[in-house]
Amino acid sequence: MTGKTLQAEILDGWAENLETYSPSQLQAAFEQVERQVAAFPAVSHIIAILDRAEFDAQFAMILKSIRWHGWEWKDREAWKERDTWDFHSAEAVALGDRIRVIGKVHAAEPAPEIPPQMARALELFGQDGDFHTGLKRLWRDSPTLWTGDTERNIGDHSRMAALIDKDLYACWLRSA
Repeated sequence: MTGKTLQAEILDGWAENLETYSPSQLQAAFEQVERQVAAFPAVSHIIAILDRAEFDAQFAMILKSIRWHGWEWKDREAWKERDTWDFHSAEAVALGDRIRVIGKVHAAEPAPEIPPQMARALELFGQDGDFHTGLKRLWRDSPTLWTGDTERNIGDHSRMAALIDKDLYACWLRSA
């Protein structure tokens, strides 16, 4: 499409560097490169996009799971939602009284396995060789985990989120 003719050796190099990725990953990366890179891309452009997508998926899994498993990354025990009362259903109105709705019982949930590269990145992020320290830093500082009780200055949310993303991504790249 760019009017460039590629030699067989260059194509072989591209294939060798990108062979570990799935066709769907490559398609998404090439579509993104097509939108973002004005010149003919290098393999490093494609790999940077693929790395960022992999990091984002792993980071999202960590942020989602840390809410349930804490920074200790412990298995979650079985638990039961509290019972509620139904006053307004047709059944309750016909009965002239409330109906007790039993809370849902949730099975125990083991903590998901942290991908090896993300575990090493969390070790670097925590700065002491234990991924739990990195998880603890996320637990303490990540705006996605802040509650109404968290006391922060106005504007801290975006700044902290960007710093954590930047620092953890740098650790993730170093741990490859």
